[in-house]
Amino acid sequence: MWIIRATLALLVIVCVVAFAFYNIGPGNEVDVNLIYVSYTGVPMITVVFWAFVGGMIVSLSLFISVYIRLSVQSRSYRRRVRALESEVTVLRNRPIEESADLLTGADKPKSEFKSPFDQGTSNG
Repeated sequence: MWIIRATLALLVIVCVVAFAFYNIGPGNEVDVNLIYVSYTGVPMITVVFWAFVGGMIVSLSLFISVYIRLSVQSRSYRRRVRALESEVTVLRNRPIEESADLLTGADKPKSEFKSPFDQGTSNG
């Protein structure tokens, strides 16, 4: 996988350098109109460089936000796994008879279960 990433990075660098060589020299100036300011005669390579830097900053900020979200989720899942492992350990250390008593009602349908609140009342 690292070979693919290195190849892609090398390809991007070669493209940027090739673009820079082809656009250096007189006649390659452009006018840049920003929201509040206008610049005239700016070299094309300068515009491309700052656009590249801006794209890197935006992608880095997106990567950092996704990384933080995933690390928070991972920490939450690790806590949950630890809690479940401790629960399994506790259940594993119980005597078989006690566990069998707890599981006797597991195969009954829900309609056969009685609520503890229905003991004192009669429904007809």
